[in-house]
Amino acid sequence: MAAKPERPSPLEALKERIPGETILDDLTEQLDRTRRLLTSNPEAAADAALSHFAGEAEVEARIAADFASPGPLANPERFLEAHRLAMRALEVLDREGSRDPTVSRRYGPLRPLARRGIEFVAEYIVKAYAASTVASMQRLYTRREPQAVRGSAARTSLAQARVEISGVAPSLKKGSVGLPALVAGGAVVPLLASASQYLGAIDFLARPVLVGLFVALFVLFGLLSSVLLSGAAVAHRRSKLIMRQPLAALWETVGHCGNPPEDNSRLFAAIAVLLSAVVWIVIPIRGVVAYLAT
Repeated sequence: MAAKPERPSPLEALKERIPGETILDDLTEQLDRTRRLLTSNPEAAADAALSHFAGEAEVEARIAADFASPGPLANPERFLEAHRLAMRALEVLDREGSRDPTVSRRYGPLRPLARRGIEFVAEYIVKAYAASTVASMQRLYTRREPQAVRGSAARTSLAQARVEISGVAPSLKKGSVGLPALVAGGAVVPLLASASQYLGAIDFLARPVLVGLFVALFVLFGLLSSVLLSGAAVAHRRSKLIMRQPLAALWETVGHCGNPPEDNSRLFAAIAVLLSAVVWIVIPIRGVVAYLAT
């Protein structure tokens, strides 16, 4: 009598029916590791499992270097000097980071409005960056102070710097909530249009009104995109000019503390690019469709 063929396990049968075996392969591997862990040498099974996560030599070397740091400050003799320079840079950033931006002549008669908008966006980014920098310095000083020996010069310097940065922090709060209102301003026009149509004030289905509405939206979103991008460029350039070297010097004197904070101008540049896509693609297509439908 012929032997019955061995029936595949339910898991293997499921793998045969379902394409894309990545998840099932991972599940099978986990079950195999668990079985080996329970039936063989636990240490060998654990080493085999951990070997799948090898390849982080650079990160592990950085971690080892952080632990091998001889003290809380890499250069305690110059720490306070670097701290004072960073504090001075924060003052200059807060005062000059967004003032009097250069505005292109392409704005024409809207140039004064564009100047105010660019300065407003740059001020928001600069204040957010200043607040983020102060918070990073506070965390750094607070964490390094307990690592210093009591009564040592390093501990005294860190305590002094921590008190000083804590006193400055309240005056460098993040920018006001006005910028989200500026970005969302373009959405107000369609809402007002809908409300006016509902009240019967304007016939927005008329072709001349429809064309005027989409032209106004095109100009509005184009202006918002340009203002956001210009403001982000001003804030990034001045933040880099004022803060990059002082913060690099401070982080160097502390040692093994990662990288200094950066401004978030790239986020605003990305928003500007998205608005540009709305200006050049979405609004024209929507306008043509609405015009042909009337």
